[in-house]
Amino acid sequence: MPTSKPYRYGFILGRFQPLHIGHERMIDAALDVCDKVLVLVGSAQLRGTVRNPLDIELRARLLRKVYGNRIELAPLTDYSHEGDHSTAWGMYLLGAAKQYGIDRGFHPLDLMIAGDDEERGQWFPEDAIAGIHQLAVPRADIPISATLLREAVIAGEEGYWQVYTNPALHDEFETVRCALLEIEYYRERAEAEAEAASFEP
Repeated sequence: MPTSKPYRYGFILGRFQPLHIGHERMIDAALDVCDKVLVLVGSAQLRGTVRNPLDIELRARLLRKVYGNRIELAPLTDYSHEGDHSTAWGMYLLGAAKQYGIDRGFHPLDLMIAGDDEERGQWFPEDAIAGIHQLAVPRADIPISATLLREAVIAGEEGYWQVYTNPALHDEFETVRCALLEIEYYRERAEAEAEAASFEP
């Protein structure tokens, strides 16, 4: 069956802590050019830490709320530790994406999608990514990161949340805030914000 899109099966890796419009730009760009897009939710085994506060269930639910069945979605646990960006990690990542497609009878993997600020090409031996194109999506004009978004949520800035998340997620502000407040670091940040606000004239 002919396809009007240049690629058949691609993948994106992210932690989505939480999903924001910068992530969406990458996923949307992938959907524009690729028949099947697998979104791998990284560090899937982690929750309750400063960098990875949200559990895999919440992260996946937010992705499904925005994209429904337009994306393929799967968890990916860290290979050894979160900071491991060795070629062994790269091969583990590629293997997971390829195996997901094989298990479902997809076309062989032919696209990797990442932000243009990322250096993921260094994770892979050249021969391992032969035939797999790389799409680098510009993100510099979107001044958002998951870290900034978490800090805004903790500060109670619901307006900021609404600017940098999909309208489908606007009603998830309190859910995400409550999840963050379960963690001591964010609880202390929220208390400090509240105390500072109480001294404002």
